[in-house]
Amino acid sequence: MKNELDILELLSKHRIRKTNFRIELLKLFSKKEHGLSHKDIKKEIECMPDKVTIYRALDTFLEKGIIHKVPDINNISRYALTKNKCTHNHHNHAHFICKVCHKTFCMDDIQLPEIQNTNGFQITNTKLILEGICADCTN
Repeated sequence: MKNELDILELLSKHRIRKTNFRIELLKLFSKKEHGLSHKDIKKEIECMPDKVTIYRALDTFLEKGIIHKVPDINNISRYALTKNKCTHNHHNHAHFICKVCHKTFCMDDIQLPEIQNTNGFQITNTKLILEGICADCTN
């Protein structure tokens, strides 16, 4: 999303009410290249919503496929903006977790292979998690 017009269009497309908080939250997600936790959001959002408002917005965005959950080194719920290559329930890319800053990054350029169901197994989800040191922590 490049600007507020894109955000308003996205909210309209998904029939989501255009509140100041939701607009600000989507601006925050579009600026960050790593996953955000509830705590990260509360720290960065200016309009200081309550806990329930944050969780409701996250649940709505998850349900509509606007954001998706990303893995975290400490098993904390983190979320990232869903890019064009992802579909509503299938995020076909790898995630990178930095062992220094503990941020999770979507690796959109690393696509996961399509795996066919074999021997009676029904595969519903594929995950690839890469761990190491991100560019910011290397420098």
